[in-house]
Amino acid sequence: MYGFLFLILLDLVFLTFADRVFKIDDMVLYCSCAIIFALALWRLITIKFISVEVSEHIISVKYGHPFSQICKPVLEVPLHKVISLKTKKGIMNHVLLIGINSRKGIRNFHYKIGSLSKSEAEKFTNIKEFIKSYSIKDNALY
Repeated sequence: MYGFLFLILLDLVFLTFADRVFKIDDMVLYCSCAIIFALALWRLITIKFISVEVSEHIISVKYGHPFSQICKPVLEVPLHKVISLKTKKGIMNHVLLIGINSRKGIRNFHYKIGSLSKSEAEKFTNIKEFIKSYSIKDNALY
């Protein structure tokens, strides 16, 4: 997010000083700066973050926007229905895979989670271990 904000700032600075330093046609300069500005602004508008919350009995996956306080839940499932939870590394970013046992069989959900640092990867490992221990306790009760 900060990279796109920096790109917009750099675009505006380039627009103000490029006319004096470089001999570029005004129409080409304004069009190229407008395209870069529009693409960076579009990416800032569409950027979102993911929040995974695990309580005693429910796992909740929510999407939100950095400029908004509203988080939209996309998945809320009791922990005893979760079969698997893992992160998979794609080409550029990671994907969160959640397997759910439903009435119609096993359903898999995929969520893009971006790039992960080591501490974030450890948090997902802790969540996975908690779900595993919960399912072992839940199976022992039955």
